[in-house]
Amino acid sequence: MRHAAFKSTGSARQSSLPAKTGASRTRATVIVCSLARDDSFARRQILSAAGAAVLAAGAAPLLLPQPATAGPLPQTLVPVEQLGLIQKQAQLKEFRLRAEAAIKEVIGAADASTCMRLVLNDAATYDAATKTGGLDGSIVLPEELSRPENAGLDVVVAKLAQAKSKIDAAGAEDGSGPISWADLLVLAAKVSTQAQWATIKRSRAQIASGGDVIAGPAFGAAWPVRLGRVDSTVPAPSGRIPAADASVEEVKAFMEKLGVPPGSNVGSGLFSAKPPFWERPTLVLWTAAAADPAASEERFVAADPAAFKGYKQNYDRSRKTVTRTDYEVDFIDYFTLLTNLGANFKKDAYLHPEAVVAVKF
Repeated sequence: MRHAAFKSTGSARQSSLPAKTGASRTRATVIVCSLARDDSFARRQILSAAGAAVLAAGAAPLLLPQPATAGPLPQTLVPVEQLGLIQKQAQLKEFRLRAEAAIKEVIGAADASTCMRLVLNDAATYDAATKTGGLDGSIVLPEELSRPENAGLDVVVAKLAQAKSKIDAAGAEDGSGPISWADLLVLAAKVSTQAQWATIKRSRAQIASGGDVIAGPAFGAAWPVRLGRVDSTVPAPSGRIPAADASVEEVKAFMEKLGVPPGSNVGSGLFSAKPPFWERPTLVLWTAAAADPAASEERFVAADPAAFKGYKQNYDRSRKTVTRTDYEVDFIDYFTLLTNLGANFKKDAYLHPEAVVAVKF
């Protein structure tokens, strides 16, 4: 028996399985190769096709019979900086799905507006002049969480702390590490909002199976989330967030300045660019973070119909459709813009070394 060399001219396929390396568990990439011989073309083709079929089906990696005297398979630990793009993407996807599953165990559709308020009140502390504040997870710090504008958020923070413990425990096992509070808040808002949207879609279906199809990913807007936000260890300065009972004009003026650098001509002239959070994003985001989003939308329209009535009418039409596409796409775009305010991202966050194993046959 011989080890297949990585530079073999035979066919090769890759897959992954857990492998123990020291005290932590890492992902192992299995290389299934056939040796190049003049008389083994058919054999190589058969092995290649079989391996590809098994891996494409999501089954266990193709492990060929080993001699009874064979020892442990040789492994090479690939450091994070040498991982390929596909390997990094796979690790991040696995981490995100694991985190979202843990979040779903503690929150649901009923928590959507509260999770949105957590994200909004954390991100909206961003000051473009000093480049301080923003979505950095500082809202969970006792000093910031106890402020009047954050009243009532401690309940959902306690729920998310349970999810964080589970996510961090798994991260300690495979080397991906703990999740930052900033990333956890973003994923919690995403998960709970999507659960709320799915509930609405299912309620409109005549049969349950149809509702499940409509609420599934095939009919939903894509919601990509960039992970790797770094937490702040100090609370954001106080007085930056409007009070819960602030008037519509106060909220509108606050949002128009959010993220706008000093001296910028954004929104200052007839042909100037709109500020990042003009009337439409304000209507979408601020009302979604209210205790009663529908009533909050009505309040905005009543206070300033010229600014908000047309946008609400368009979104009402969209939300009456089966897929609600226009509203959901805009929501995701504005949410992504909000969650990048003041965020610092750590390169290679949640990635871990990966073991490469050569299979003998």
